[in-house]
Amino acid sequence: MTDLLSNRTKALFAVLLYFSISAAPAQNVLSRECNLLHSGDSITMERVEYMPAGDEGDGAVWDFSGIEAEGTYSVCYDSIDDVHLAGYDSEKTCKFSLEDGNLQLCGYESRLLGMNYQTPQLVLPLPFQLNQSVTTSYAGEGKYCGHHFERTFGTVSMTADGQGILILSEKDTLRNTLRVYSVTTEAIRLNADSCLNDSDNLKQVITERYQWFARGYRYPVLETVTSSTYDNLDHVATTRHAYRCLPEIQRELNDSVNEQIRLNDQLAAYGRGEDTGGSERDAEKRGGGNTNFSYEVQVSNNHVTLTYDVEAFAQVRVMVVDVMGTIYHSDQQSSPAGTGYVMNIDCNGLRRGQYIIYINVNGIVYNTKIPVK
Repeated sequence: MTDLLSNRTKALFAVLLYFSISAAPAQNVLSRECNLLHSGDSITMERVEYMPAGDEGDGAVWDFSGIEAEGTYSVCYDSIDDVHLAGYDSEKTCKFSLEDGNLQLCGYESRLLGMNYQTPQLVLPLPFQLNQSVTTSYAGEGKYCGHHFERTFGTVSMTADGQGILILSEKDTLRNTLRVYSVTTEAIRLNADSCLNDSDNLKQVITERYQWFARGYRYPVLETVTSSTYDNLDHVATTRHAYRCLPEIQRELNDSVNEQIRLNDQLAAYGRGEDTGGSERDAEKRGGGNTNFSYEVQVSNNHVTLTYDVEAFAQVRVMVVDVMGTIYHSDQQSSPAGTGYVMNIDCNGLRRGQYIIYINVNGIVYNTKIPVK
């Protein structure tokens, strides 16, 4: 009898020890094992209505429940060799490199354009965690419509800018989600004669992307993309898209690593006495994509003053970009409804020429060209 009680005591102690060790939620660190593209995966992506990205920082709550799907498409991944992998969807084929601890894009081919990167474009640095940042450059050459030579080069800047709770629905509340924010700037030279690709006629593209990676899921659960195109710094167009890869889709993948992580986290949550049913609703709805915004840009002695008003809460991000797509200044601030907000930008030290003041307000993009003398 004494031995039986002793054994039960030891077993109970082991369970309590396990839950005490698991008492704090594990930090979500993106890794090769858990977040690298996996050969043989075929996932269904939903196109959804665009939504503002919300707050950054640790302890954020992103409530995207109620967003509607607008269509679906599939993405498949297959190995090419030990270090390269191909991704296919209905519009293009991409070639990825898995070298150097990072996921990189080596090139792609669509119906109109084939591109090969001599210096690959960063897709995801691994490992990656909250408050970590990285900036890299890339360059490539290709052909547009089979006979127009295209040369492209630019930079990718990534920051893991937030971690917290992502709410997708009553059933899907993902408590340990890492958000990755990236800015890709691209300068494009296009000419029928490859020898003329160094002309001054340039196009520029600025793409901002938010990706939400939930712990225990290989692919981003949610993603928003805002892309603006310029012709010699004159604004041509801006597009906004959002995509979702639901947890229920990812749980169907052959992914034993993330399946085990989800199981461990669920056990730890029970140990902390948490409700895992996903009924949480403590997120504050912050300003929609149609936030009314008015602004004025003044330039004096290469000093730029941006003054603006907003009628609802807004995340305001400002960048100064040159004709080559290089970002020389980046700043952001959160602004509740109000007037007379001011952001100051010192452009002294920049080369003479034309620059774009790029302003993103909850996904809506505004542009102003300024001279630097």
